[in-house]
Amino acid sequence: MSDELQKQVSEGKVSVYGSNDVLTMALGPEHPGRVRGVGAGISPRQYFNLPKPQRVSFDDRLKDSLRVLLQEETKKMEAKAREEA
Repeated sequence: MSDELQKQVSEGKVSVYGSNDVLTMALGPEHPGRVRGVGAGISPRQYFNLPKPQRVSFDDRLKDSLRVLLQEETKKMEAKAREEA
């Protein structure tokens, strides 16, 4: 390991676990779909126990945004009503 990498690890700037660890930085990126040193048949998602990405529809994101905006406006109106009372 290079002195620069050792220094970064000791300062806590570099992860020593996960897919972007010191070994990957020293040896370069692994081939897609593989995990270095674990053998065949194990994907990075399985090895690092990563959750499957969730697909969120545009409608769901829009509903969530509108819900947040409505809550904010409701709080503003309630605060204004309390001030006037």
